[in-house]
Amino acid sequence: MPGTSPIAGLAQLYASQPIQYPQLKAVTLAQWMVESGRGTSGLATQHNNFGGLKWRDEMAPYATKVMYQAHDGLDAYCKFATPEKFIAGYWAFIARAPYAGWEKHVATPQDYIRFIGPIYTPKPSYPDDVLALLAEATTLLGATKAGAAQSAVDIGTIVIDPGHGGLKKDEGPGTGSWNNATSASGVLEKNLALQWCKRLRELLTSQAEAAGQKIRVVLTRETDINPRLADRAGKAGANNASVFVCMHFNGGEPALSGTETFYAVKANGNQNEAEDIAFCAAIHAAMLAGLRKVRPATKDRKVKPETDTSKKRLGVLRDDYLGNSGKPRKCLAAYLEVEHITNAEVDKAFISGPDAAANRDTVLASIATAIRAEMVKRL
Repeated sequence: MPGTSPIAGLAQLYASQPIQYPQLKAVTLAQWMVESGRGTSGLATQHNNFGGLKWRDEMAPYATKVMYQAHDGLDAYCKFATPEKFIAGYWAFIARAPYAGWEKHVATPQDYIRFIGPIYTPKPSYPDDVLALLAEATTLLGATKAGAAQSAVDIGTIVIDPGHGGLKKDEGPGTGSWNNATSASGVLEKNLALQWCKRLRELLTSQAEAAGQKIRVVLTRETDINPRLADRAGKAGANNASVFVCMHFNGGEPALSGTETFYAVKANGNQNEAEDIAFCAAIHAAMLAGLRKVRPATKDRKVKPETDTSKKRLGVLRDDYLGNSGKPRKCLAAYLEVEHITNAEVDKAFISGPDAAANRDTVLASIATAIRAEMVKRL
């Protein structure tokens, strides 16, 4: 942007970019400030390489190889087509084998840079040099966020319901079961649902911020409790939500797999069945697409009426619980059964395997994008 310093321009871009650990944005920006002389180095101005990243074969998806005369001599470095490519490339660079274990050091900026710093460069004072610029980097990111927030388009509120919760003794009138499925590796559905829903909230928020949108995300539970079905769905009415999404995981025979989504039917009192079907279809298509990016053979078990379940009616989809009765603008609702976690391949891909967190994010990012698109349609 005209009149914007190189590092301020990078900060403005970075502030809008979703990353897995947002708490590390300021310290990594500070690191790039150190490496690039606040964006003025030749590597930064000529090659969008703000991190002094030397060429490695693993960087081929993000950069091209360029010879560059740095202070320590001529060497092969990464050339990035755009600053966006650099940001993605930096995190790919850190994900390489020399930095193995870095994700155990993401709680604070200090922990992160003191772990990767000695690997990144042998200079003993390097972590302290970076941390000396942490406050400045935080200010740069905060200023761009504040400006973006003022012009953000409010796309409304979503309520997300992590299925199940609590203990068996917590089951009672009006509640669902405390837990149904248990994964092949022993993870309870109730815990997985809460974990995935919290991550979905993060991705919805970061995606919205990057798109110049404002979104409010409400979870029906933040801890291991089992709210009544009416209270879960009631969050939608209480928060004037545009959409409601309930997330569960299937169980069953070890060979079973596939994803399915349920909607409330008119015969059970749903006053906007056609709208709910369309909403469910959009979210289901995105969920299936995300799952197939990880496991191409994922079975499509389709969008189905709630009458296809053993209960024949799903309490969290009831219009009276959702606060839809008498309202001209109904809250749309979908009930997701993401996958069969009793399947060992599914478990490895999304729960217990080395790439489980990244694979989960692939699915949830796809769902988040579809949810925001549907919310925009409702403005």
